Amino acid sequence: MEPVRRRLLLGLLGGYLTGFRATAAVEAGWTVAGDISYPPYSFIDELGNPAGMDTEIVAAALRAINQPFEIRLYPWERVKKMLDAKQIDLAYQFVGTPERQAQYRLIGPIRPGITVFASRADHPIEYRKLEDLTPHVIGTVFGYAYTDAFDRAPLKKDNGATNPEQLLAKLLAGRVDLIVGDKAQFLYLARKRGAEQDLRILSQPLAVVPRYVGFPKDAVGKAERFAVGLKRITEDGTLARILARWQ
Repeated sequence: MEPVRRRLLLGLLGGYLTGFRATAAVEAGWTVAGDISYPPYSFIDELGNPAGMDTEIVAAALRAINQPFEIRLYPWERVKKMLDAKQIDLAYQFVGTPERQAQYRLIGPIRPGITVFASRADHPIEYRKLEDLTPHVIGTVFGYAYTDAFDRAPLKKDNGATNPEQLLAKLLAGRVDLIVGDKAQFLYLARKRGAEQDLRILSQPLAVVPRYVGFPKDAVGKAERFAVGLKRITEDGTLARILARWQ
């Protein structure tokens, strides 16, 4: 992303967050949490602020309903525990698996995501069905849900990575044969490392996976309010503009 455009995006997002914190004394603010290591969707920028595509989407939806908020980013396992304990009002971004649907009140989707397998460029692998991957060690991020079929499949899974950057590093170092995750994220992280030529995305995606915002099951009113904000930014084109800026 060009420096000028990035500074503009940071300024816009900073305005969202700062403006809403300033009004929190008048109206009770919501505490929002996301994954600290999920670029380009949620991460801490060089200025120390929450950033990313999904961070902007959530901020825009809350702004659309005039809801004060503060966004904080943590490791994903902590985000889920905080939501379970109702220490935060909402969290992003969840995959809509049956397990997550049973745990939380999911609103969205806020965007689609393409889940893929990736190998090293010098170790090409292809598959038609999940069983074809039985000989290979597949790296995953601890605590992440992918698809119901993959999560249940009796494959060789290494969940030693705590975030996607570690996952990619393990693949490039040859410690796993494949990794599974979001296509846009893998490409973003590979470009960041100058290693895009070393990464190979398998041609058949695992799934096109919608991403959701999650609330505690009993937070019906808050979930419905957020849904209104999401609908507004969808209808007025704000959501499309955010997605276009990050693609």
